[in-house]
Amino acid sequence: MVPTAATAFTTMTAAAVATSAASATSSVPDFVKQNGLDAQKLNTQFASMKATDSCQTGQMACITGQFAQCVDSKFVLSPCPADLTCFALPLVNKNGTSLVCDKQDDALQRFEASGVTGG
Repeated sequence: MVPTAATAFTTMTAAAVATSAASATSSVPDFVKQNGLDAQKLNTQFASMKATDSCQTGQMACITGQFAQCVDSKFVLSPCPADLTCFALPLVNKNGTSLVCDKQDDALQRFEASGVTGG
């Protein structure tokens, strides 16, 4: 496998998941911390996905650093703009996650703001 920003990010995620609860700050609401954990889990799942994987119409993912949407049971990839990579990120104002094209440093800051370490 050729390393990409997405696989490097996911590698950091796998190492950080074990320590995320211990490093979470007490000032972050519980739902925001959970959003961070949920986004980490999605990024880990996305790291092993391929554009040729089966999918359910309407499903969205980040595959090889690109935004992927399932259309007629097939993923259609849309590249992010230059210098950006697709990530699942935690929402900070309500429950949930979002898939966005972002810089890796900015994505990591969003995870830190959610009270978890790594993305």
